[in-house]
Amino acid sequence: MAHHLDDLLPEWALGMLEQPARDAVELHLAECARCRAAADRLVTTHAALASLVVPPPEPLARLMDQMEGPGRLARFADTVAAFFDLSRERTLSLLESVSDPAMWMPGPVEGSELMPVETGPAREGTMAAILRLHPGVRYPRHTHHGREWNLVLEGGFREDDGHEVWPGESLEKTDGSAHGFTALVEGPPCLCASVLEGVTSFEEAFAES
Repeated sequence: MAHHLDDLLPEWALGMLEQPARDAVELHLAECARCRAAADRLVTTHAALASLVVPPPEPLARLMDQMEGPGRLARFADTVAAFFDLSRERTLSLLESVSDPAMWMPGPVEGSELMPVETGPAREGTMAAILRLHPGVRYPRHTHHGREWNLVLEGGFREDDGHEVWPGESLEKTDGSAHGFTALVEGPPCLCASVLEGVTSFEEAFAES
C-alpha cells in the first residue's frame, strides 16, 4: 500500500522543511499523483492567502506554536490517553513535556532518547515510555516475550520487512514475534509511545555510543 505525506505537505508548502526532508518530499511528489495533487492545492491556497492577508504577529505565533511548539501533539490527546490509560489532563501535560529536554534520558541505542511514562491501572504491570529515535537510527532486531503496543506520534519508522508506521498509526507485536526497525529519514525524529508486556531479547548487538 502506498504511503502518503499528508503530515509533511503543509510544512513543505510553507517552505519550512530543511534538507534532506525537503528533497525526500519532492522525490515522493515526483512519483505520487495523489500527493502531488494535494501539494498543488496547498501551494495555490497558500499563494492566494498570502496575497490577501498578512497575519498579525500574535495569531501567527499561536499558529506556529500549534505546528511546532509544545502543543503540537495535542491532537493525539484522546488516543494517547486511552493508550496509556491516563486522564486527558494528564495526557496533555505529558505531550507538552515532550518539548522539555530535562524529561528525557539516554535511550537504548545511540541516537535515541527515552521518556518513562507512569500508566493508569489498566496498564499495570507493563513498562511504558515514549521513545525518540532520530532520523535514520536503527533499533536492533529483537524478540518479544509478551505483547508490545506502539503508537507513532511524529516522524515514523520502517520495519525490516518494509512495513512503515506513520503518525497516528499503531503497531501491536504479539508474544513470540520479532522485528527490527529504522526511523524514517523524511521529517522529524520518530516519537513513538510504547507499552511493553514482559521482556525482549535482542538478536543483534546495540550500536556503541
